[in-house]
Amino acid sequence: MPFAPLRAAHLAALATLALLLSGCGIRFGDDSSTDLFLDLRIRGKPAMGAEMALEVTYEQRYPVAVDISCFLVHRDRSRRLLGRDTLPPNPDTSAKPTPVAGASTFRFRVQRPGRYVAVCNTPLDPENFISEDFRVKK
Repeated sequence: MPFAPLRAAHLAALATLALLLSGCGIRFGDDSSTDLFLDLRIRGKPAMGAEMALEVTYEQRYPVAVDISCFLVHRDRSRRLLGRDTLPPNPDTSAKPTPVAGASTFRFRVQRPGRYVAVCNTPLDPENFISEDFRVKK
């Protein structure tokens, strides 16, 4: 049974990913529990082959650089990395730092219709994420 621990770790990773991709009911704006992300929007016409852009806005409060990653997830659970960005450290190292506002934009196209979820997160803290559902038409 040398594979039992590996199988358990694999199942735990899949459960965590499913929880992350489901969005846990987190929405944008006032309903979000994230302390980094403010908003996520899909720009452009949501049609097959059309250029669209994912724009995520944030407030960087941390005295260290923060990595973010943004993905596009299709309803069949296929996942595509749209881009990564590193937010520079907040120069204000006081006990209550003034957040530094910013935005990251990632351009993309989709080749098939259907429901999608755009997700941005901080890989070191998967609970710090924001998501947006949208539909692509033919």
